[in-house]
Amino acid sequence: MLQRGSNQWGTNELVGLVERASARLQAQEPGPRLLVGDLSSRRGGRLRPHSSHQNGRDADLGLFVTDQDGQAIEPPRFLELDQYACASERGVAYCFDPRRTFLFITALLEDSITRVQWILIAADLRQRILAAGRRLDVSPELLARVETATEPRDGSESHRSHLHVRILCPEDDVPRCQEHTVSRRRPAASSRQRARARRARRAAARRRARQN
Repeated sequence: MLQRGSNQWGTNELVGLVERASARLQAQEPGPRLLVGDLSSRRGGRLRPHSSHQNGRDADLGLFVTDQDGQAIEPPRFLELDQYACASERGVAYCFDPRRTFLFITALLEDSITRVQWILIAADLRQRILAAGRRLDVSPELLARVETATEPRDGSESHRSHLHVRILCPEDDVPRCQEHTVSRRRPAASSRQRARARRARRAAARRRARQN
């Protein structure tokens, strides 16, 4: 399902990946369709407000949601989820479906043709996705692939309404196609870790004072 107003031009590899992963999910567990947002503009180049989405290798793909009774439903558009992973639109409540989202991500990662480089998603939603994968009793190898692909990076926290999927350069597009990496976000230190660091600095200063 295409989100109205989106620019949905992508490479054959990206479009094929989205179609195949969606079809696999529907065969595995029939339900609501995937909501597709921006890919790239028809001729590539800057696509506002994005800093990426310039060469047909990026896709904004909607998160799967349920109603208040836990039944899978289609959202009308990308919905910004709150701290409880829910949103409201015209009096209707929508809540994150981590299980179905996990199954879709695995379909993306296990595609035999197109290789996913990374997937951006907010950290708390990522944790819900990984927890759903553990409840599904998937292999440790598959869970590790999902964990690595969704590892927090610069920009991850702004993705509370959709997944941002980036694919690797297709082999026949190299060297014209060049990879652009997104830095992995360093986890913020906890208050306990900061306190330990302060104590260590003070102890080091005292040792230096005694030596002098």
